[in-house]
Amino acid sequence: YEGRLVELHLTNEFINEEFEEISEGVDFETKESLKNKFARLETLILAENRLKRIAKDIVDHFNKRVQEFKGKAMVVTISRKAAVKLYEEIIKLPDAPSVAVVISGNKTKDPADFHPHIRNKHEMEKIANDFKNPDTDPQMVIVVDMWLTGFDVPCLNTMYFDKPMKNHSLVQAIARVNRVFKDKPGGLIVDYIGIADNLRKSLAVYTPETIKNVFVDIQEVLNQLKEKYDIVSALFYSLDYQKWKELPPEALSELTTKAYEKVCEDEETKKRFLKNFLTLKKLYALASPHPEVFKIKNDLIFFEMIKKMIVKYSTAKIKDITRDLEYEISHLISKSISATKPIDIMSLTGKSRADISILDDEFINRLKNMEYKNYVAELLAKIIKDELKVKSTINPRRYRSLYEMLQKIIDKYNVKILDAVEVIEKLIEIAKEIKQKIEEGKKLNLTEEELAFYDLLLSKKEFFRNYKQVEEVARKIVNILGGYVRVADWNRKENLKATIRKALKDVLIKVTDGRVEYKEIDQLSKEIINCAEVIYAVA
Repeated sequence: YEGRLVELHLTNEFINEEFEEISEGVDFETKESLKNKFARLETLILAENRLKRIAKDIVDHFNKRVQEFKGKAMVVTISRKAAVKLYEEIIKLPDAPSVAVVISGNKTKDPADFHPHIRNKHEMEKIANDFKNPDTDPQMVIVVDMWLTGFDVPCLNTMYFDKPMKNHSLVQAIARVNRVFKDKPGGLIVDYIGIADNLRKSLAVYTPETIKNVFVDIQEVLNQLKEKYDIVSALFYSLDYQKWKELPPEALSELTTKAYEKVCEDEETKKRFLKNFLTLKKLYALASPHPEVFKIKNDLIFFEMIKKMIVKYSTAKIKDITRDLEYEISHLISKSISATKPIDIMSLTGKSRADISILDDEFINRLKNMEYKNYVAELLAKIIKDELKVKSTINPRRYRSLYEMLQKIIDKYNVKILDAVEVIEKLIEIAKEIKQKIEEGKKLNLTEEELAFYDLLLSKKEFFRNYKQVEEVARKIVNILGGYVRVADWNRKENLKATIRKALKDVLIKVTDGRVEYKEIDQLSKEIINCAEVIYAVA
């Protein structure tokens, strides 16, 4: 809940008592006439100067909010006339969002300025569907009574109230913004009329704890945000990161690496950072676009870079925060954060791509001599794991044992059986073995696919007279498959697979020259196709 433009709030809980007091001694008819003439809330709400100010404030507030947190808005007004007049003021503004008025009416009876906003059933269904879709206009609707109950728009995250409401109808109305949707942490109620007291009274049937969970003042959100910010920033103690935007790439790379090392010194610190940073971002989204949140925006972008480095390089299995991390990878803060990529160790080493080919002796020596051992260990594990994941899928016979060895090292590192220095040494050994296996393929002058079939055929030594024959058949297999595997869904077409099997068996029959039984040849042809399905699915 956020109260805005307090000087324009018109509701006074004791207005009737005060009116009675100041009109004491006036006869009943005169008193009623005065009430009707001077105390009509709609008249005050429709004051031109007030409408202009409300319109501008809504547009400014909403535009800042969608920069930080994408979603749609609903403006609740006191009457159809107020809805139309507010719409006319909003669309005059150069930066106005797409907006529509949703009211009932009759074109034969209502004033002409109402007519553009009166829709038939088909038109009403279309605008309702468009409003529910987060990717279509309108971004904002102005309503009086329609859509305040039984109308679910999950992407609706902001409601602007310029209408006094109370009791059940008010509770139902605010529920429009609290539907679960993607990365939406909650809805924001913006109050121009003074519904806060009525809202508290309307929620009085619930327990105090429930009320606290449902109705949170923006100031309380800001207090929590400051508390979480203090916790997160304290994890980077002694690190001068506030002016990170002014640093050249190499200096920024070193700064982010130091920051990573600080929050990843152990699993508990890493967990603490991730959990508190996630909460900090949710609070930021709830409070946006309050001016207070912008004071820490650059720091949040920096924290986001460190979080991305952890997600990218960390090998730890932190089960209890997995769901939160999936939720958090989003546009929760802003496009600037979403667009910011971690500046990491690769730029320090002058390398642009993190794959196994970069692990030459010079690069490995530089890594071993760096002070950020945890970072280096996790970076190496990431590079090797990515490489082995693909290669062991294409060619399990050659790489699966190394993949299993890597997993054991990672598991020991996570439970601190091995420290970072020991892990780095073991990972370097695995990297060297991978490169050695890749070099073997190059010496044979075989492609990755040919090498995978070569390794499969080596397990069938009785088929071949020598290694040269194995190489030749591996090449022929790839040549036979070449045209077929480019056909869409080739592996689902049994007639095509039968044609491939026949071609493969012809090659195998010729090379074995009667030394192997036909059923074994048939079995090997099936194994080759199974291998091909894996290889070309990845490719």
